[in-house]
Amino acid sequence: MLIRLFLLAFIVALIGRTVRNFLGGAQKSRPEATPTPLVADPVCGLYVDKDQALTAQSPSGDTVYFCSRKCRDTYLTPPPSPSPEVRPDERRSG
Repeated sequence: MLIRLFLLAFIVALIGRTVRNFLGGAQKSRPEATPTPLVADPVCGLYVDKDQALTAQSPSGDTVYFCSRKCRDTYLTPPPSPSPEVRPDERRSG
C-alpha cells in the first residue's frame, strides 16, 4: 500500500513538472514586444505612439506626427493673410 502511494505521488509530481515545463517553455518562446517609439505632436506637444499617430508632410518633406485630426488640420491650415494696412494719407472719406 505504501509503495502504491509513493508511486502515485511520483507520477503526479512528474506530470506536474512536465506541464510546468511545457507551459513555461511556451511563454519563453514568444518574442518580447518592443515598445513603439513616441513622437511629439508639433501643435499641442503631446507625445503619441508612432504607430497610432496621424501623419502629414512638412514643407521640407519630412513626416510630421499628430495626436488628432484637429492638430493635423491646424498644422495644415495656412495662417490667415494679414489685412493690408491703410496709411492715414490713403484713407477715403465717404
